[in-house]
Amino acid sequence: MVFLQKFFRWLCEKYFFPDAIYQSIYDVDVDALYEKGVRGLILDIDNTLKPPGDSPPDERAAEWINRLRDIGFDVCLLSNSLRGRVTKFSSGLGIYAVSYAKKPAGAGFKKAMRLLGCDAAGVCVIGDQIFTDIFGAKRLGLSAIYTRPITKKEEPTIIVKRLLERIVLNQYR
Repeated sequence: MVFLQKFFRWLCEKYFFPDAIYQSIYDVDVDALYEKGVRGLILDIDNTLKPPGDSPPDERAAEWINRLRDIGFDVCLLSNSLRGRVTKFSSGLGIYAVSYAKKPAGAGFKKAMRLLGCDAAGVCVIGDQIFTDIFGAKRLGLSAIYTRPITKKEEPTIIVKRLLERIVLNQYR
């Protein structure tokens, strides 16, 4: 039993523990990230930058992304959503976007890194799901920040994942 506990802890530390947890994407200390050499940010959309659903960015999200660009970051949105939904959100922001990423698979993350022109050391992923955003980032050696979901209103499949996330986040503490 002790072996299984140690193995689970190791697995969580290697693949599922974020480098930091914030209540909201707006609480992330982006100045500190820039000082550490991060130049590319890969951002999840649904429940990270906006509530789930088909909508453009609100004023706060657009202002925050503009601030990132003013600091010197290149930004890429990475979403499992289809192209139309991602384009509806990203159009007018002047940033890269990768749709239908199939997170946590690596292809979408790698495409985002190519668009940003950054290697793993210069990229940070920010998202609200441990088993897609954080796991996908950690598998590729990227730094990852977990933000609490904006809303609790979610699809049934994500609700199940949230229950499992609680187990991992309890280990994180």
